[in-house]
Amino acid sequence: MAIEDIFRALEQQADDECRDILNAADIQAASIVEEARAEAERIKRRKLDAIEEGLRARAGKIVNDARLDAKRALAGVREQLVNEVFEAASARLASLRDQSGYERVFRDLAEEALAGADGPCVVTVNPADVALAKKVLADLGVTADVQGDPGVGAGLTVSLHGGRVVRKNTFESRLEKVRQTAEAAVAEILTR
Repeated sequence: MAIEDIFRALEQQADDECRDILNAADIQAASIVEEARAEAERIKRRKLDAIEEGLRARAGKIVNDARLDAKRALAGVREQLVNEVFEAASARLASLRDQSGYERVFRDLAEEALAGADGPCVVTVNPADVALAKKVLADLGVTADVQGDPGVGAGLTVSLHGGRVVRKNTFESRLEKVRQTAEAAVAEILTR
């Protein structure tokens, strides 16, 4: 029986070693599985973060593009409105020539344009204003060559010193000066 006891003891020892090896393998396998799960979670989180970052960048670009489009549209509407207002004002100013107070306004424009003028000058007016210009200049005691130019609206242009100095005093030139100031003011109002 001693051999049988030795075999049983060896068999018991082999079973215990197998159980220990299997337990160690189970523990190691569980650790590997847990490590694999953690690595999979890290990979998944990195990929999700990259996707989220891409989506945020894309959303930001869409929002910025929409803002830019809105600003462009607003600028277009603003420009259209300003153009309409100034076209209407220009049309009304052009009709002032037919009104009774035009001679007084023309005289004021001529006095302002000729203030401080020395030497010979050329006054250019719309052909419809040539006679009026000659009359106003005679009343003001100014000797000048009066020329008609259909490109000149209501008012006059005075050339001095052989054309080196030009003073433009027309409704259109004044309206253009006002327009520059008004466009800035309208832009400020519309962007509030």
